[in-house]
Amino acid sequence: MNSNGFWKTLADAIAATGTDSHVDRLIDMIGSSVPQDLVTVVRYSVTRKPEFIKHRRYSDEMAGRYLDTYYVFDPFYAYWRRERRPGIVPLNSLADDEAKRGRYIAEFLAQSEICDEVGVLLEDGEDWCLGIFLDRSTKMYRDDEIETLRNRFAVFAALHELDTRAQAPDFRRTDVPAVPGAAPVNASQASAALWPELSTRERELVDLILKGHPNATIASKLGIAAGTVKNHRARICEKLDITTERELFLQVFQQYHIP
Repeated sequence: MNSNGFWKTLADAIAATGTDSHVDRLIDMIGSSVPQDLVTVVRYSVTRKPEFIKHRRYSDEMAGRYLDTYYVFDPFYAYWRRERRPGIVPLNSLADDEAKRGRYIAEFLAQSEICDEVGVLLEDGEDWCLGIFLDRSTKMYRDDEIETLRNRFAVFAALHELDTRAQAPDFRRTDVPAVPGAAPVNASQASAALWPELSTRERELVDLILKGHPNATIASKLGIAAGTVKNHRARICEKLDITTERELFLQVFQQYHIP
């Protein structure tokens, strides 16, 4: 890490406090601490849908997909809603084996060609946080790199706090109106509340589908044949009047939308 580069970006970030350039200069400073391939910036709320603020070297299309479909599977979003704790949060601290097979990592990050990311979560007024995510495409973050970010976090947080204090009460980081958000998907809770018409075995199978498991893994976990899994899937689709997994997830989104 280039310490001279960090001090230069720190000086620029201090000068940008309270201006429209604040987030960009904050990205420069945080990004100078460890190498990364791309950067995304998202705001999380405990009660409202995330806001995609900006990105560098990322895809507008994938940002749209995140807001349309994948945010309810985002472990960082779930973490903020659950903990509401700022800090340095590596993806691997949130990703158990089930999460690694789930839709955020196995689908969204894979489609984005991201293999690892670390979030810098900063309080951003009311129940919001500003999440600056450093993403890599080819190699994982090392422990010493995470430690560098943690050692500098107090500087990141202090500068961002100065910026939030300097802004007008009605200041917004995006022009998009805040809307109610859907709760992060909790498969077991969802299946029991949503689909009482399903049998206990069928709800067990739906739980595993929502967690991203393929048929072979479901068969192994439930101790049944792969053909039996297919039969259960067919009956579930018939009972719920759906034809695809996407419709299954849409029912979850609609049920857990916060009015």
